[in-house]
Amino acid sequence: MKKYYGLFLFFSLNFYFSQQAERLKLVKEKYDAEIQKINNKYTDDIAEAPLRKHAKITLKKDSDIGTLELKRNNEYLEELEKIKSGYILEDFQLKTDMKDTEEDKSPKYPDGIEAFKKEIAENLNTNLVRGKGIIQSRVVFIIDLDGSIMTAKAFGENESFNKQAELAILLIKKKWEPAKKNNQPYRARLRVPLTLNFD
Repeated sequence: MKKYYGLFLFFSLNFYFSQQAERLKLVKEKYDAEIQKINNKYTDDIAEAPLRKHAKITLKKDSDIGTLELKRNNEYLEELEKIKSGYILEDFQLKTDMKDTEEDKSPKYPDGIEAFKKEIAENLNTNLVRGKGIIQSRVVFIIDLDGSIMTAKAFGENESFNKQAELAILLIKKKWEPAKKNNQPYRARLRVPLTLNFD
């Protein structure tokens, strides 16, 4: 009976935390739609307004979008804490440096690692990072059995960059091809270094 309870608990927790990661994506979609509405509204306003009012309308648009981005980030950070509280990365005894053999396959991003890095850059909200000069972080994340990203933890000196880096990874929509050993999928821990340069 204990065996079945443990199995049920394992699947329940996996479902719960995959729902948490999915919640981040829903928050993103909600705010992306609201930002698009604001862009559309102000585009129409600019088209109808005289040239001398364009700068004032653009400033108002930027202010409204900035307010929404701050609200979105606050929701992101709440969800991020829920996700991270469910997993302690140090508890995962997973390989990070694997060599592909007939029996073992490391996780693969469907569009390649360069596409993955590009998506991270697109998701990274640098407006919310406070800092000067070159800021670095190393993000460790876990690819689950189904190829989804379970959790992410950034290690670096700049906390605001770390949080935005974690969010950027968790907001990736596409699933990875999971790691395999003897043709069976298993969880794998990966890491990616990120650098931001404030000139």
